[in-house]
Order: sequence, then structure tokens, then C-alpha cells
Amino acid sequence: MRRRRPNPFTVLLGVVRTASTLTASAFGIAVLRGVRVETARQAPHGLDRLVSRYGTTALAVELVLLAVATVGSIAVDDLDHRRTRRRMREESLREDRERLAGTPPPPADGAGS
Repeated sequence: MRRRRPNPFTVLLGVVRTASTLTASAFGIAVLRGVRVETARQAPHGLDRLVSRYGTTALAVELVLLAVATVGSIAVDDLDHRRTRRRMREESLREDRERLAGTPPPPADGAGS
């Protein structure tokens, strides 16, 4: 049995999911720092500046990449599934032909029973 190679879109999906989780977590931390009285009076942290400058763009790009990777992963899996079904059907037909080739054909006039 052949080993399936990994779906590249599924790998991309895992990487982008991890990145978007980290970005969303950074947003959450930045919001908490802004809401808490103790940290609101302090100078902005480097993470806060990074999130306020690039956070929205990063999340938008990650969302687009998630959509593309999801559609790509589904399409590649569907194509692989179709190929597997076609190959199994062809193997089954070949086995049936080989099995039938080993038996004598039925009489043409129907007088053999």
C-alpha cells in the first residue's frame, strides 16, 4: 500500500492557525493592559505598540490565508479521494476479468444445463 503524502494546504493551515492564535492572544493582552488601571498609566509596552500598528493587518492577512488554505485542503483531499476510488474500482475490475478468464465461457446455445 502506498503511503499518502501530506496535503501541503493542511500544513499551511496548521501554521496559519498557530499564527492567528498568537495574534489574537496578543490583541487580548493589549486590551487587558489598556483596561487595567495599573498598566494603563504606564508607558506602552512593545507588544502594545506592535499590535496597534500591525495587528489588524496581520489578522486580516491571516483570515485570508485561512480561507485559501481551507479551500485548498478540501480540494486536494477531494481529488485524492477520487483518485483512490478510481484506482480501487480499476483494480476490482481487473481482478474480476482475471477471475472470469480462468473459467470456461458458458455454452452459446444454452444447452448445458
